[in-house]
Amino acid sequence: MRDLDQWADMAAAEMKLDAKEIAGRKAFLELSDKDVALLRDIHAALQDKMHGFSKGFYDHLQTEPELRALLPDERTLNRLRRSQQGYLHGLTAGQYDGDYVRERLRVGLVHHRIGLAPKWYIGAYRKYLTELLETLWELLGDDPPRFLATYGAALKVICLDMGLALDTYAHADQQQLRQQANRLREREEQYRLTFNQAAVGIAHVAGDGRLLRVNAKFAAITGYTEAELLRLTITQLTHPDDRDHDLLLIARLKSGELAEYSREKRYIHKEGHAVWINVTASSLLDAAGERRYITVVEDISRRKQAEEKLVRMANHDALTGLPNRMLLEDRLSQAIAHAHRTQTLVAVMFVDLDRFKNINDSLGHDAGDEVIVEIARRIAGNLRETDTAARQGGDEFVVVLGDLAREEDACTVADKILGALTQPMVLRGQEIFPTGSIGISLYPRDGLEPQALLKAADTAMYRAKAGSGNTYEFYVNSMGMDAMDSLRLEGALRRALERDEFQLHYQPQVDIATGTVVGVEALLRWQPQGGAMVPPGDFIPLAEQTGLIVPIGDWVLATACAQQKAWREAGLPPLTVSVNLSARQFQRQDLVELVARLVRETGCDPRYLALEITETDVMENPQAAVAIFRQLNEMGVQLAIDDFGTGYSSLSYLKRFPIDSLKIDRSFVHDITHDIDDATIVHSVIALAHSMHLKVVAEGVEDARQLQFLREHGCDQMQGYYVSKPVPASAIEAMMQRTRAAA
Repeated sequence: MRDLDQWADMAAAEMKLDAKEIAGRKAFLELSDKDVALLRDIHAALQDKMHGFSKGFYDHLQTEPELRALLPDERTLNRLRRSQQGYLHGLTAGQYDGDYVRERLRVGLVHHRIGLAPKWYIGAYRKYLTELLETLWELLGDDPPRFLATYGAALKVICLDMGLALDTYAHADQQQLRQQANRLREREEQYRLTFNQAAVGIAHVAGDGRLLRVNAKFAAITGYTEAELLRLTITQLTHPDDRDHDLLLIARLKSGELAEYSREKRYIHKEGHAVWINVTASSLLDAAGERRYITVVEDISRRKQAEEKLVRMANHDALTGLPNRMLLEDRLSQAIAHAHRTQTLVAVMFVDLDRFKNINDSLGHDAGDEVIVEIARRIAGNLRETDTAARQGGDEFVVVLGDLAREEDACTVADKILGALTQPMVLRGQEIFPTGSIGISLYPRDGLEPQALLKAADTAMYRAKAGSGNTYEFYVNSMGMDAMDSLRLEGALRRALERDEFQLHYQPQVDIATGTVVGVEALLRWQPQGGAMVPPGDFIPLAEQTGLIVPIGDWVLATACAQQKAWREAGLPPLTVSVNLSARQFQRQDLVELVARLVRETGCDPRYLALEITETDVMENPQAAVAIFRQLNEMGVQLAIDDFGTGYSSLSYLKRFPIDSLKIDRSFVHDITHDIDDATIVHSVIALAHSMHLKVVAEGVEDARQLQFLREHGCDQMQGYYVSKPVPASAIEAMMQRTRAAA
């Protein structure tokens, strides 16, 4: 009530409803003292009718559904009826002064607050006037002149009241508009201050890429003034290498496929250098229906510099700046993969300084470090840009020469390095003549894996050092006794198929979320008659080289398909059987026909057959792989990319392959709990696979910590010794029967 009184006083003052204004309104309505006297005369007689008038007023309001919603309960109605009775009482009381005006303002405000629109207010007054007319005729009908004069007096007062009510509505609406305008100005000022003082760059961008508005931080990041930026487009600011990806994302924003996106990219600073930023772009429609974008930009240059420094520190020798062992092995793996595709050679050189200990002992370790730095410079200076020189540690260096056509090419480089090493060097006033010993191994002759080649080159280096030094030696053991062993092994391998010496063991694949065995991988084992089991690493590379892998692979596929059906007939739950395809198998023209025939002949369910192909083999001829994959997929066979992360897949091709899963190579899983690089790679592979709706299977899981890491990062399935080593088919059946019994 106090609020209403205060508002009425304030409204009366703001609308200038003083005594003069009220007198003027009365005069215009011709409300005279005679009229007032007539109303006073009838006042007492009307009091008994007031309750009926008030009830009729609100009953009439409730005939409209819209108005019933404004008067939700009987308590509210009774309160309003009492207020209306007070109003009707004052209507004929004859006191039309300032208090009367304020009371009318209060009534008008109450109706405005409950949402009673003027059209309903006026309609209700019409109802009241009709009832008043009937009541006055009932009381004064025998004196028509008095009836007309009294009704006219009441009509004048009601018109005065209606004017005040409408003024109340207009004033309340104006007050709301002022409040809204004030709030809008306040929000605009808050936005302006936030926009200009934000710690990140903000830009409003038109649909065609033009910059419409930028804040001070955005200008500081790019180096341009605001006026200069408003003459540029986002594309002009973006580094050329990042523009194509930007255009793709913007197109997805325009189409509605994305509501917003975030990415790291580079702007070109006004001074010409690149600035790394993290940008978040959102799409919206302005009041005119035009597409606009809000771009929020964070300068991440320092973070990028720190990351690059950390990466360099992790992959390069601190003293010489050459690649360290970790980066060396990566470069060597790349060189081997390239040589495998191009049928060329890779040479690995182990370079060790002769009598380096004498320098350290006589001139000190600081002088020794200077020698190491100079030797690193001389070795690197005699290589091609595509070659790699790395520091192995101490006074040992490793050189990787890729894409060689002949063994003699490695000899040429070795001679150049030895010649560069022997050039005189002045150190602490002493002239010294460094020399070195070099051991050389060749891919594929001396090994197929980085570690084998490094070991062979190291062995050859010690042979060179065992002589007079200052020379190089090729690794030759594989051309003597090992060659004979290889021939004997090949003969035994050819007889193994005939003698039925091969076996399949199966390693369970477990759903990480449920712990359920959902599949197995078929793994080849060779048990010669009367001899020890031959490790797969000893005979599978030889089978690949000789072509025996093709008939062996056919046997593996047929046996695995038959075993899948046998398990199904034994009542085991469906198990997906995964079979590895070799490079030679995958290159066969009749591969699809072979799989279809074996599925048909063995009764294998193709839905639970998975074929695994290594990433490197697939990318050897990706276009042909797409065609083969599609035919196998149409057959219902599942497809997996094996050893993912060890090759060099094109994401554009990967998206085209109708594959079901990616298998993370065990080399990455082995150190995920303490090697940040491996952990990052595994996390990235999982994220990439899930973004393409593929399952992820981790190989080589050996302990609970590895499993926990994979579970936390959303890996789907795993296999490894932590669950089970590869076991015969009977052991798998027993395992599944125990699981079913326990359930």
